[in-house]
Amino acid sequence: MRILLVEDDLILSELLGKYLLVHFRVDVVHNLSQAKEYLSQFNYNVVLLDRNLNGDDIGLELISEIKTKSPTTGIIVISAYDSISDKIEGLNLGADDYLDKPFDNEELFARIHVQGRKALPLPEITIDELVCNTLEKTLHYRSESISLSNKESNLFFYLLQKRCSIVSKDELLNTLYMHPGNISSNTLDVTIRNIRKKLPVSIIRTVKTRGFIID
Repeated sequence: MRILLVEDDLILSELLGKYLLVHFRVDVVHNLSQAKEYLSQFNYNVVLLDRNLNGDDIGLELISEIKTKSPTTGIIVISAYDSISDKIEGLNLGADDYLDKPFDNEELFARIHVQGRKALPLPEITIDELVCNTLEKTLHYRSESISLSNKESNLFFYLLQKRCSIVSKDELLNTLYMHPGNISSNTLDVTIRNIRKKLPVSIIRTVKTRGFIID
């Protein structure tokens, strides 16, 4: 699970980031522009959003942008604005949960898992008679099994998870590899080509200069 933490309190963000890193992949940013930059590059399962950033009540501006890009991303607003009207405002704008400061880390951990479960993929997806089991990561076409290597399987099922959205090469490299800087983007082209050779149906489309998509 990948999480974006948007928090301007440097001490809190460092402590909370270290706690979350034990369990998740976490990116930590401290202002609105950084948050928008990361959101434009990566997809997140959950965003932890401080409502008050650098003295301004601007954190809520991100909610609609996040939901427009990825409706399944869970948004937990973390804020010292704890009145009922403040919470209603945040929830009405599209936030999925609202947690008052100060908070207990274990409670936050539990709430993150709730949002993560909501975004779980369908266990089985069928496209042009290609049956894709997202839990077991298996493929069958007309009862015949299709074998992919681990690298091919990870790439294919990530595209499937993001189906109907264009996935850039940078996102694939950052998501699928521990050290993306050491991997050539040509590696992705080769892997995609190998997957296409093995699939009996053509479902992976290349969008020039932008990436790949399963429609």
